[in-house]
Amino acid sequence: MRKLIILFTTNHADTLGNACRLEMVDFISRNFNTTIVTNRKDFIEDRYLHCKVIGYKSNKRKSLPIISDIIKWKIIAKIIDNLKSDLCFMFDDTSAVTYFIKVPVFQYVHQYGNRSSKKTNMFKSIYRGLINFVYEKFYLSGLKKSKTVFVVSQPIIEILSNKGVKNLVHIPHGTNIEKFRNPLISDFHNILKEKKELGYFIVTYTGWVTENRGYQLMMDSIKEVVKQDNKIMLIIAGADKIFTHKIEEFSESNNLQDNIINFGIIDVSLIPGILYYSDVCLSFLDDVPAYRISPPQKVVEYFAAGKPVICNKIETHEMLVSHRKNGFVLDYKAKEVSKAILELKDNQSLLNEMSSNAKLEAIKHDINLVYGNLVNKMKESLDEL
Repeated sequence: MRKLIILFTTNHADTLGNACRLEMVDFISRNFNTTIVTNRKDFIEDRYLHCKVIGYKSNKRKSLPIISDIIKWKIIAKIIDNLKSDLCFMFDDTSAVTYFIKVPVFQYVHQYGNRSSKKTNMFKSIYRGLINFVYEKFYLSGLKKSKTVFVVSQPIIEILSNKGVKNLVHIPHGTNIEKFRNPLISDFHNILKEKKELGYFIVTYTGWVTENRGYQLMMDSIKEVVKQDNKIMLIIAGADKIFTHKIEEFSESNNLQDNIINFGIIDVSLIPGILYYSDVCLSFLDDVPAYRISPPQKVVEYFAAGKPVICNKIETHEMLVSHRKNGFVLDYKAKEVSKAILELKDNQSLLNEMSSNAKLEAIKHDINLVYGNLVNKMKESLDEL
């Protein structure tokens, strides 16, 4: 069996924020004799007992960020080269390391572009522009040097191709459908079971909660919908301490304590059980560069659980969601969202039809099909060497 090195780095050691990358690592690693090199050894070691795990210290960026990062990239590359593997797999956040690695490298690009619409002053903007220009050069050099670059969407492929990256293959998000069709149910989910038995219609959002991922729209929508039907609940899984506090304040000031449950940041293994008790799910994205071209993994997971999706009009949502077929694609307005929620609650046949269509759409993203294709292409590329 070929020897594979997987380079995996993360700033936050939680499964919710790293869910899709962790699942991909698990699938790929089982097809090779795998060693994982990571800056979070304890976090990774607990999850991949079938792999050897080698940790390294990730120092905080110094006053000269480019110099210190080049040193760090060289250290990581040396660790990888000394392991004498047949190939290396990484996500594109460490693309620059490829520039210093001798073994064939395969990368995966799961998102691309700026995810913020915040403006900074002119001095900071110029400084960041110069720094980002240098990092972009290393990033693209790493992609160009890689044997194959797997990319989550065609729009990102077009952008990278125009930047001179030619070795590009489309591999969309994959998900373990079985995990969502037959979820693990535990005592954690009892509160949802109780709410269902009391006749509540459950609307769910999973993933990071931020202003540019629809936080205020979700709050305004549940406030609007409860005015017409108080047997509707909003479930949120993925809010950090700051947004947990905001949600609590909003619930109290609008008397919505009985209509909002916030689980905070939880282990990803609990998500399928939450979706099992849900009726419809939400995905909202601001119109910023990254979100226009990087499809959200959560929609694929919602579909795997057989849940219709209510989302806003943006290209990446429309890549996955067909209006009134497996969900609603709406304007970014609380009145439209609340109207769609009420329609699904009141129209069981429409809800059932959309649920069936969601399951059919999910089949295209079955992990064995999607990531199996990725593994096969890696092996085929090695055979050609």
